[in-house]
Amino acid sequence: MNEKNGKGNLTIGFIGAGNMAEAMISALIRTGAFSPAQILAGDINPERIEYIENTYKIRRFDDNRHIVSSCDIVVLAVKPQQMAGVLNDLVDSRAFGRMADRLLVISIAAGLTIESFEKSIYSGKTDSEKNRMPIVRVMPNTPALVGAGMCAFSANAHATPGDIQMTEKILGAMGDVMHCDEGKMDAVTAMSGSGPAYCFYFIESMIEAGEKQGLSPEEAFLLTLSTFKGALRLVEVQGEPPADLRRKVTSPGGTTEAAIRVFEDNRLKDIIRSAVAAAARRAGELGRS
Repeated sequence: MNEKNGKGNLTIGFIGAGNMAEAMISALIRTGAFSPAQILAGDINPERIEYIENTYKIRRFDDNRHIVSSCDIVVLAVKPQQMAGVLNDLVDSRAFGRMADRLLVISIAAGLTIESFEKSIYSGKTDSEKNRMPIVRVMPNTPALVGAGMCAFSANAHATPGDIQMTEKILGAMGDVMHCDEGKMDAVTAMSGSGPAYCFYFIESMIEAGEKQGLSPEEAFLLTLSTFKGALRLVEVQGEPPADLRRKVTSPGGTTEAAIRVFEDNRLKDIIRSAVAAAARRAGELGRS
């Protein structure tokens, strides 16, 4: 991606300053990918944007059109249900009319397809203008708040290798990054977008089970959290399939086998598959709504 108008630094603007936008802003500053002076943001909640401005020393703007016209990269970080209204306001105000420069548009709204953005942003645009306004769809997740995120992204046909590289730089500040076909994004949303909640649910259940076995809440929490961290670390370091690692600690007739048998009898794998499928279906419904 080329630097605009010969400026020394690219600028990135956030329309919406919720938790995920904050995670991105914090990560970009922490890693040095962007300085506070290179970051603009706006939000409909005055208290929220004041907090972001004071905490990260970024530039605050209450006019979304100004953010678009002032930036090389714009991150659309509003909720999916609010996106149509935001885009309509931007299009009506001709925010996307400045075609002398290149603008990379990034959406982090779950379920919304690239095509849905193209219909709004590309309305009345020539092919040359579209080529200067690539659109990228991103699915981040909440561990990005602590620099341990998983972000998957898809780009439209107008994105150049430079745009892809810039997207990877921005998202890489928050954790791991995967470039994939958009057709896989509903599955990605179900796996990594919603996935942390599945993990939290299992951790929550383990803690409650420990308490019912006579452990204090503090003891159950420590044992559960340490076990999860250790198991994940073992998978990372050993590089073995999780099924193989599970079999190694499941001795015939032992305690682990007794627990696994309950999982199998209650078809836990089927439940997990059904849950992920339901999340993927819902992601597709959001994209069509």
